[in-house]
Amino acid sequence: MAIYRLFGQQLTYRGTRLALQQANDNGNGRYWIGDVRFFVLGGLPGGHRYAEGYKRSDPAIRWGILLIPSFSAFLLNRLLWTWCCQEDIDDKRVLRAQIGRDDPRYDRLLRTEGITEDLGIAVDNRNDGGNLNAADVTDYRFVIVSGFRSNETVTANFWVGPGCIELQTTEAPAADRPASLAVRYLVTVPLWRRALRPFNLERDVIDRGTVMR
Repeated sequence: MAIYRLFGQQLTYRGTRLALQQANDNGNGRYWIGDVRFFVLGGLPGGHRYAEGYKRSDPAIRWGILLIPSFSAFLLNRLLWTWCCQEDIDDKRVLRAQIGRDDPRYDRLLRTEGITEDLGIAVDNRNDGGNLNAADVTDYRFVIVSGFRSNETVTANFWVGPGCIELQTTEAPAADRPASLAVRYLVTVPLWRRALRPFNLERDVIDRGTVMR
C-alpha cells in the first residue's frame, strides 16, 4: 500500500483521481480509491486460506461480500474488471465447461500456486458473505494467459467459478463455426491449453466444453 501511495495520486480514471484515501473512522481500516470503498484487514484467523500469505505491507482487503487476499490483488482485480467492461473492448466469452466443485483437478486449479508466471497471472477472491469464519464460501480465480507481455496483441483469460471454467479472448476468429476452436482462435487456444495442462483439464475444458461464440 505504501508504494501505491507514492504514485496513486497521479492516476485518474474518467476525470476521477485514484489516490488512496483513508476515512477518519478511528482506525477501522476504511479506505477508498475513486468511488470504490473497501476495508483493510489487520489480520486473518488462523487456518484461513489466505492467512499464510498475509503481509502487513500488502494486507487482505474486504470489499463488500468479497475477500481479496492482498491489496495488490485487489488493484489487479479492479483493473481487470474495469478494463473488461470498456465499451470498445471485444472480450468474447468463447467457451464454458462444467467440471464440478468436487473434482480434485478443479480444486487444484482454484487453490494451488501451480500457475507460474510463464503460464499466466492468477487473481483470487472469495465470496464469504462478509464473514471470515463462514463455512459456506465460494472461491474464484481469474487467470490472464495473454496480454501482459510486451509483444502480445491479444488478451486472453479464463475464469474459474463455482464448478465451472469460462474462457475469454479478444482475438478475432479466423473462421466461422462449426470450425474447431483451434482453427478459429489460432493464438489463444494454445495458451489456454498450456495453462490448463498441468491440472489435467486441457481436454475436458477445451475439447468437451460448450462453445458459446
